[in-house]
Amino acid sequence: MELIVFGLNHKTAPLGIRERWSLSSGESEQALERISSEIADSEHLILSTCNRTEFYSVIPASSGLAKNLNEEANDFRQLTSFYLGEDDVNSGSDDHFYLYRQENAVKHLFRVAGGLDSMIIGETEILRQLKEAYALSEKSSTSGKMFRRLFPEALKVGKKVRTSTSISEGCITPGQAALRLATEVLGKLEGKEALLIGSGVVASLTARAFIEHDLRNFTVVNRTTESAEAMLEEIKPETGELQARVLSLGDGLPAAIASAELVISSTSSIEPILTAETLREIQKQRGSRPLVIIDLAVPRDIEPQSGELEDVHLFNIDDLNRVIQGNLSSRHEQFSKAEAIVNKQIDVFYSQLNYLEVDPVIRHLIERFEIIRKGELQNTLESFPPEQHEAVDKLTRSLVNKLIYFPIERLKSIRDMQGLSEDETAFLKKLFLPK
Repeated sequence: MELIVFGLNHKTAPLGIRERWSLSSGESEQALERISSEIADSEHLILSTCNRTEFYSVIPASSGLAKNLNEEANDFRQLTSFYLGEDDVNSGSDDHFYLYRQENAVKHLFRVAGGLDSMIIGETEILRQLKEAYALSEKSSTSGKMFRRLFPEALKVGKKVRTSTSISEGCITPGQAALRLATEVLGKLEGKEALLIGSGVVASLTARAFIEHDLRNFTVVNRTTESAEAMLEEIKPETGELQARVLSLGDGLPAAIASAELVISSTSSIEPILTAETLREIQKQRGSRPLVIIDLAVPRDIEPQSGELEDVHLFNIDDLNRVIQGNLSSRHEQFSKAEAIVNKQIDVFYSQLNYLEVDPVIRHLIERFEIIRKGELQNTLESFPPEQHEAVDKLTRSLVNKLIYFPIERLKSIRDMQGLSEDETAFLKKLFLPK
C-alpha cells in the first residue's frame, strides 16, 4: 500500500487558487464517495481549511494511480483529475501543488497537526479541523486500518507539541492579526464602530479580539440570528458590559456597513455576500469616511473589486501574513523543539506500525510450533512410562524453543530496527500465515 498526500496551501498557492479548491463539509463528503469508488481497497481523507486543501490517500501499489505516480511523480495533472474531476484539471499549475509519499507524508501530517505548517505557527484550530476531517472520513467509510492508526497518532503528536513546548503561547488568532492590521489604517480602535459578519469559529475568535481591544459596542450580522446570539453569549466577558447587537444578514448588512468603520467577515458562503456594486451604493451614504474591510473567508466573502473603491481599504487572509510573521520571530526556538518532537514521533509511529505488521507472523509461528510439538508429544508419550512424561515434555519444549529462537529474534530485530517493506511483509504473511 502507498500513502500519499496531495494538495496545496498558503505557501504554494495564492488565495485565488486556494478558494477554487476549497471544499465544504458536504462537498468533501461527495468527493470522498466519488474518489473512493475509483480505487478498490483504498482509504481517503480530505482536509480543507482557509489555508489548505489536502487529499490523504492509501492506495494499493498495484493500482493504476500508484503506477502512474511511480512513472511520472512530478506530473500533477493526473492527480488533479482524480481528486477534483476531469472538468477541474486546470485549477492551478504544477507549482501550486505538492505531493508527499510514505514517510514524508507522515511527516507532513504530523507537522500540520503540530501547527508547524500553519500560517499562524502553533495555532490550535487545526486540531479541531483534523478531528472533523477524520470523523467525516469514518462517516463516509473511507477510513481503514492505516488511517485508524495514523490520524489518532497525528492528533496525539499535535497535543504533545503544544504541551511540551510553548509554541502556542503568544500565538495570535486571525482576528487578533486582523485588528493589528486595522490599527495601521484607523489608529486606536476604541470607540470605533465595528461590524462582524458570521458566527463560526473564526468569528467567535474575532469577537473575543474585539473585546480585548475594548470594542464592546459592535454589531454581528449573520444568516441566523440565533447562532449569532449564542456566540455572543459564549464569549461574554466576566467584567464589563458587552453592548453587541445582532442583525439578520439579508436585511441588516447594508445599513450596518454604512455606519461602520471596520468590517471583518468570515462566513462559509461559497459566493460573495458583498459585491463591489452594492458597496459602491453604500459608500454614497458614508461620504469620505475610511472603511476597513478584512475578509477572512475562503472562498472570499467580499468581491475583490471592492478594494478599488475610494476610501475602502480591503484586506484578505493572505494580507495578514506580514503581521503573523512578526509574531513568529519570538517563538523560533520553540519551533525547533516542536520539529524535534515531530521527527521523534515519526520513528515511534513506524516502530508501532512494524509491530502491528510483523507481530501476527511471530505469534502464528510460535503457536504453530507449539501445536506441532503437542501433537507429536501426544503420539509419543504412550511409549514412555508416566514418571518420564514431564521430562519428555520439558525436552521437546526446549528443543522447539531453540529451533525457533533465531527466526523469531531475527523477525523482532527487523521489526524494531529497520522495518519491513510492503513486499517483504506480504511475503512473510503469505509464507507463514494461514489463508
